Amino acid sequence: MKIGIFGGAFNPVHNGHLNLADICYDGLSLDKLLFIPTYKPPHKTDLSFAGSEDRIKMLGLALEGKPYEISTLEFQRKGKSYTYDTLVALSSIYKDGEFYLIIGSDQFLNFDKWYRYKDILDMVTLCSFSRITDSKEREEMLCFAQKLTEKPCVIFDKVPIELSSSKIRQMIAKGESISGLVPERVEKYISEKGLYGI
Repeated sequence: MKIGIFGGAFNPVHNGHLNLADICYDGLSLDKLLFIPTYKPPHKTDLSFAGSEDRIKMLGLALEGKPYEISTLEFQRKGKSYTYDTLVALSSIYKDGEFYLIIGSDQFLNFDKWYRYKDILDMVTLCSFSRITDSKEREEMLCFAQKLTEKPCVIFDKVPIELSSSKIRQMIAKGESISGLVPERVEKYISEKGLYGI
């Protein structure tokens, strides 16, 4: 079974996340794609977090009608959300799983700084995107991949929608419209719950 693993704070989930998931699901011919919201990302210390319940609810609203699932593994474990630990847990759940770890280009180029990254590479195929199709970034990613692992990595040519949750949170705090940046149901939920400074 080919399983995509898409971790992140999803604070909030936005249309860029969904576009990236669609590209991976189709491009890798996945059987399953798991959105795994982090309890506490080890690489980020300055996030203004919505509560776990709110982030899971927003993900649920965003994924309605899509063939994707939410895993709350990292909330159950609590503490810092290390990908290695999550993969160990997933390997025991999906014993026939062939895992594809989906990460952004900035994370990809710093992958050798991840906790137990060599062990992670033994368990997954690493998948990422270059943000500009003919860019120096893509070449840099390909060179880095060769140094990182002998296993092939997947670097998609398609450029996902470039959005960031931090930018969306800033826009909300300033009272600016986020229409078209997040699914309508998520936008409505944020407004009704007064998240991110509304």
